[in-house]
Amino acid sequence: MRRSRVVRAALAVSFAAVLAGCGGPAPGASPTASAPPAPSPSPSPSVTVSPPPAPVALPVDCAAVGSAATRAATVDLMTEYGDAAEFERPAPPDAVLALGCNWIEGDATGYLLLISQADAGAAQDHAEATLPGAGFSCQVGDVGAYICTQTLTGTVEPVDTIETIYVRDGVWIYQSATNTDGDALLTDLVAGIWPA
Repeated sequence: MRRSRVVRAALAVSFAAVLAGCGGPAPGASPTASAPPAPSPSPSPSVTVSPPPAPVALPVDCAAVGSAATRAATVDLMTEYGDAAEFERPAPPDAVLALGCNWIEGDATGYLLLISQADAGAAQDHAEATLPGAGFSCQVGDVGAYICTQTLTGTVEPVDTIETIYVRDGVWIYQSATNTDGDALLTDLVAGIWPA
């Protein structure tokens, strides 16, 4: 009888040991490390796209060029003659005349304005390739415009003519001012085409 109790006790201990091996971790054992979570995909970097240049609004009437104040100081005392389309002045080969204005007073005062449009890259390339060689002094303005000027001394009258070419965003502005200050009118004209 005692022997059967010992056998039963031994079987119970063996059975407990088997269960301990098949079950969870033994007491005091360190837990099994789980696999690290899969890395979440990082968001792809966003691409910043610059908006295209806003379309420009060119003046379509010589009487609306610049502001009233600058027209009064520059051309209002002169007589306007035609649309100036017959004038040939430096411009890219593919330029299309949008507005031509010609004002004259007497034999020694005048103002010629030709505003054309062309492909922006072609206009810039043409300006850089041809204007310095034609006697113009050129520089890049603070808004990226290419600005060229030259002074022609009068051969009939003792007055100078200042030619200015302003190239920006495919717009080609030619200005010729004789015995008058065209800078203010050109400044107003540029501000009207490209408002800040």
